[in-house]
Amino acid sequence: MRRKRYPTLLALAAFAFLLAPANSRAQQGSAHTLEGRVMLPNGVQPTNPVRVTLTYSGRHIYDIFTDLGGHFSFTALSNGRYQLTAEGDGQTFETTTIYAEVIGFGQSPQTFTQNIQLLPVRGKAITRAGVVSIEELDKDVPTRARESYQKGLKSADDNKPEQAVKFFNEAIASYAPFYAANMQLAEQLSKLQRYEESLTAYRKASELKPERADPYVGVGVTLVSLKRYEEGIRMLRRIVELDDKLAAPYLSLGYAEMSTGDNRAAETHLLRALELTKSSMAHVYLANVYEQLGDPAKAVEHLRAYLKENPQTPNAASINTAIEKLRKKSKKG
Repeated sequence: MRRKRYPTLLALAAFAFLLAPANSRAQQGSAHTLEGRVMLPNGVQPTNPVRVTLTYSGRHIYDIFTDLGGHFSFTALSNGRYQLTAEGDGQTFETTTIYAEVIGFGQSPQTFTQNIQLLPVRGKAITRAGVVSIEELDKDVPTRARESYQKGLKSADDNKPEQAVKFFNEAIASYAPFYAANMQLAEQLSKLQRYEESLTAYRKASELKPERADPYVGVGVTLVSLKRYEEGIRMLRRIVELDDKLAAPYLSLGYAEMSTGDNRAAETHLLRALELTKSSMAHVYLANVYEQLGDPAKAVEHLRAYLKENPQTPNAASINTAIEKLRKKSKKG
């Protein structure tokens, strides 16, 4: 019986995973998308992912983390005025709240952009962009490479990944050891689902800055996106062994372990993902894991948690159907 239902929940989990790199992209019907980038006052993204909370009329809608490029995206939104809150790190920047108008006309879904410029912690100076830091810019970076890089950032902010890829490649052509340009190139290629090219760019970045964790995380996550699960698992496990407080690897690691049938390891890492990132996607993956472990009650618990955190999800009907099947299965057990 468990095998018979496995494809249904796994398909739901796999669909959710495809959305995860883009931070909850699930546009369907006339639902709108609100996206943007979290930036420090100097115009660059923070070193670590930032939690961004979306609220509507005082009601919590979504709670996600920015990706490696500082980007976030909320989908399946109705017309209205939404509150965006980027959580401060207590050291460099404060919790910052802004408002975004999502007002579309006609029946077609539309995309709205609202960037968040973080407020610095009082008394903390942040280097002005273009003076020392463009992603901790090397002083040897020539002007031409710097200009192409800035154009690439602008294109990425404008949700023009193809154009951004062109500019980042130009920056790298002008200055090959440009770590930040390789990282941004990898992020945009991943957004375009050009995963093999993205993998190459992440690996190049890891060669340039072998002490940095971000490019290794990018390699691991991209391997999982390519369904090269065993390679991805090895890479991501090494990362969390070195730093178990690093949030970024856990969701993809748990997904890969779930996909290869290592459900106990998947349970451990997905619960850790929930603890560190509050990612609602982890609830969907855990539901599948608990069904495979013969615990439909826990599977129902996580699917309900997902719906509570994402009341406007376009997948609500499918999830409710899965919940009903699992409830019946639990009663029979």
